[in-house]
Amino acid sequence: MTARERNSALIEAIIADGTLADAALVDAFRSVPRHLFIPEHGALTASGGALNAAGNPDRWLAAVYADDAIVTRIEGPEVTRRRGGERDPATSYSSAPTVLARMLELARLANGQRVLEVGTGTGWNTALLAHRLGDGAVTSVEIDDRLLGAARSALHDASLAPDTRLADGYDGFAEAAPFDRIVSACGVRRVPDAWLDQLTDDGLIVCPWGRLESAGVLMRLERTEAGGSGAVGRFHGGVGFVPLRTPGSASFPVRDAGQQPDEYRLTQTDPVVPMLDFASAFALSVMVPDWRMRRRWIGTGSGMWLCDSRGDSWVRVYPYGTAWMIEQGGPRSIWDEVEEALAAWSDLGEPDPDRFGLVVGSDREQRVWLDDPAGRSWPVGSPD
Repeated sequence: MTARERNSALIEAIIADGTLADAALVDAFRSVPRHLFIPEHGALTASGGALNAAGNPDRWLAAVYADDAIVTRIEGPEVTRRRGGERDPATSYSSAPTVLARMLELARLANGQRVLEVGTGTGWNTALLAHRLGDGAVTSVEIDDRLLGAARSALHDASLAPDTRLADGYDGFAEAAPFDRIVSACGVRRVPDAWLDQLTDDGLIVCPWGRLESAGVLMRLERTEAGGSGAVGRFHGGVGFVPLRTPGSASFPVRDAGQQPDEYRLTQTDPVVPMLDFASAFALSVMVPDWRMRRRWIGTGSGMWLCDSRGDSWVRVYPYGTAWMIEQGGPRSIWDEVEEALAAWSDLGEPDPDRFGLVVGSDREQRVWLDDPAGRSWPVGSPD
């Protein structure tokens, strides 16, 4: 199949499953093919397979038009660290086409709107926005100069010329504000105040949100009143994401640094399952403040580390014969908090992430709510 045939088949599939419905967005996806924005060498499939258009053009093209993310940038020493997390070797993706379609549909795009895109990345989403709204309506900011250079070249080859800038997207782009829409494929742990400041009274923010990268959701946030500083939004299904990056020091890695635990306990119930199940992991990310986790191979099998952002408190979980060993240390008993939160989530009826949302108060306090913005809620901490 040719690139055009593959692009057409992909779009028809996204339309058929109901994800893509706006006729103007359908036209944008048809007119701006994804392969123009994927590197011909150096990219990886989501599972880590190398892609090379010259060496295996059919495999490269098949991967480009699969409904999967593609890793397009591997972190090197010159790349800034991400905000609120460890260094991660994969620092840029081309999002799965269905994910971009979901985001752009949620944004309720219309002619005459001005959009800020945070994270130019490969430039494909930038191109879709520019085709939909016009070059002059789109400002896109990117923190990585190498990514920005490649995206500008791809946009030029696609005969598109939106305004692209080298800037920290966490700060928005005040020079061109206000914006009717702020769209980001980069995930945030807390909505930046700058984005809210640069939004029109009837504007929307659409981006991935999550306290854990393994339990992220798409969010649409809108003003609660004209002229006010508050906002409210609902979560719309799970999504993988690359965290928004910014210059600065990395937070403490997810490990115990060889410390001796303050407490040991054995359990016959697999403690890893609720940490990996999307619904329970999302609830834990909301209900338990300031923690992160990573899967790790330990001598007895596949285990897990948890720690707080400073690394002062930590948990180590690993198989121990036919049982599981849980060790924790530091001033916080993080695992006790996890167990209490799981019990609370169960008592609430094990709600799915779609029943949650985010509210930003007039004082810019951010809280995650369940079922109703005025109902039960949990505070959102700092992005670090």
